[in-house]
Amino acid sequence: MRNRRQNVITLLLLAPSLVMAILLLAIPLLVVIAYSFAGRDSYGGVVTGFTLESYVELFQPAYLPIFVNSLKIAAMSTAVCVLIGYPIAYFIAFRAGKHSGLLLALLLIPFWIDFMIRMSSWMVLMGRNGTINGALTGAGIIDEPIRMIGTYPAVMVGMLYAFLPTTVLPIYAALSGINRRLLEAADDLGAGPVEAFWRVTFPLSLPGVMAAMLFVFVPAMGVYAIPVLLGGGKSIILGNLIVQLFLDFRNIPLGAAVSVVMLVLSSVIIVFYMRMLRRLEEAHA
Repeated sequence: MRNRRQNVITLLLLAPSLVMAILLLAIPLLVVIAYSFAGRDSYGGVVTGFTLESYVELFQPAYLPIFVNSLKIAAMSTAVCVLIGYPIAYFIAFRAGKHSGLLLALLLIPFWIDFMIRMSSWMVLMGRNGTINGALTGAGIIDEPIRMIGTYPAVMVGMLYAFLPTTVLPIYAALSGINRRLLEAADDLGAGPVEAFWRVTFPLSLPGVMAAMLFVFVPAMGVYAIPVLLGGGKSIILGNLIVQLFLDFRNIPLGAAVSVVMLVLSSVIIVFYMRMLRRLEEAHA
């Protein structure tokens, strides 16, 4: 009787979250999946039924470069964010001392501003008549403004700016949880700072690094605004393709099929991450 009452209380406490998850996650997901198997009439409307035409069209050679480009941009963004974010997280965890909280706050404060406003500010900074070109021209480094917007490096800058906090925070959490006595033991055994880092610090921080990679790679595959605003729409990735198919070409079934494929890819990556994390935990145990 007591266990039944506890189960009822637990169910009542979880009921609001379950209802919200069903309404805002499960039902829209099922609708998108259903649309991906539907047909399309000549006016862009959805024809109910079951067909694999959208998936057959999606796996044509014309769409293969978009998938490759999406994975390429996501992988490059992940690598850049980890390479820059790890030293920042290391400094905050081991060198900042009592100022670590302040540095974390400073890292997060810019992200209280709307995302589109922040990306638009980068357009101003990197424009032909923007702040960066003005500073370089004024310093005599360049003779005339150079084109930054609409280039691959501009997209990478936007990706780094957008995903740097989601890279630093999990790595910082992993680094701050390392027992400092292990580093003292490594020093007592004659290991130098570099050797202690590679043998102790970095292996123990790998769960945080893997979490950071997951938090960057998965959303970077479907990001839309950054390639459009900073890349000039030249780097078409899955996020751009979905928007174009839904709004410009009015091909809802094909857009839904792209969304489902991206969801499957994300799920595979998450499963791979969970297995690797479990292996790391077993190795450390």
